[in-house]
Amino acid sequence: MMAGSHEHGPSTTGRLAWSAAIFFVSFVLQGVGGLWTGSIGLVSDSLENLNDVLVNSLGILSLWLANRRAPDDRWTFGWHRLEVFNSLVGVGFLLFLAGAVGWEALARFRHPVPIQTGWVLVFSGIGLLLNIAATVVLVPRDRSLLERDASLRAAYMHAFADSLTSVSLVVSMILIRLTGWRWVDPAIALVILVVILRGAVLLLRDAVGILMHRAAFEHEAVKAELMALPGILGVEDFRSWKMCSHLTIASAHIIVATDRLEDTEAFLERIERLLWERHGVRHLTVHFETRDMADRHHHRFIHQHDAEADHHH
Repeated sequence: MMAGSHEHGPSTTGRLAWSAAIFFVSFVLQGVGGLWTGSIGLVSDSLENLNDVLVNSLGILSLWLANRRAPDDRWTFGWHRLEVFNSLVGVGFLLFLAGAVGWEALARFRHPVPIQTGWVLVFSGIGLLLNIAATVVLVPRDRSLLERDASLRAAYMHAFADSLTSVSLVVSMILIRLTGWRWVDPAIALVILVVILRGAVLLLRDAVGILMHRAAFEHEAVKAELMALPGILGVEDFRSWKMCSHLTIASAHIIVATDRLEDTEAFLERIERLLWERHGVRHLTVHFETRDMADRHHHRFIHQHDAEADHHH
C-alpha cells in the first residue's frame, strides 16, 4: 500500500479468513440440510460455498507461505508462485465435486425424489444471510482497495455470485411448493454447477496465464504513457508479468536524453511512480541507454528450441 493511505480494520488476510469461516458454516449447514431434505439444489449451493472457502483459504495460505520465505539465491522470488499451484489443485477439486453432483442431478431428472421444500427454504434462507454477511466482510472501507488487491477482488466476486445463486435456490423452492414441479430442483442444481464451473475456468485461466508469463497489462498503452514523460526518447524490450496475483514485475530498456549516469535517477523515480500508481508494478528493472547505444544493437527476443548452434540474441 502506498505511503499516505491506511486501511483501518482487518487486513486482506483477515477479511479472507472471516469470509472463509462464514462460508464454511454455510457449506456445512446447507450440505447437511440438502442431504436431509433431499434437495440436490441445496447440496450444489453448499458446494458453491465450499468453492469460496477454497479460494479464500488458498489465498491466505499463499500469502502466509510467501511472507515466510524471503527471496534468496536459490528462490529468487521466494515462494510467491505457490499461489498458482494452489489454484490448480483447487480447480481439480472443484471439477471432481461438480462432476459428482452433476451426475446425481441428471439421475434425478429420471427418478425424482421427495423434497421437504419448507425446510429447504429455511436452510437456503439462512445460507443467503450468511452469504451476504461473507460478502460484506470482504468490502474494505477504502473501496479502491478492491481494485488494487487481486485476491480480495476475486473473493468478493465469488461471494457476490454466491448470494445470487442462493436467491435462485429460494425462488426455485417457492416454485416447487406452488406447482409441485420436482424437476426444478435438479435443474437449479445444474445452473449452480455452471456458476461453479465458470469460476473454475476463470481460476484456471488466471493460473495458466501466470505460468505462461502473460503480459500483466496492455503494453502499447503503457509505452505511450512512458514516452509522455520528459526526457524519454524510446522504450524497447518492455515486458511485464505476474509472479502471483499480487506481485507484478516489469523490465525495460529506456532510451533517455542524457549521457550521464547520475542524470538517470530522476528518470527512474518518475518511471517507478507511474508504473506503481497506474499499473501496480512492485518490482521494476530498467536499463537506461543513450540514443547512440540504442542504435548500435537491438533487443528483439530471438529463440528457437531446435536451433542448437545459434545462441545469439
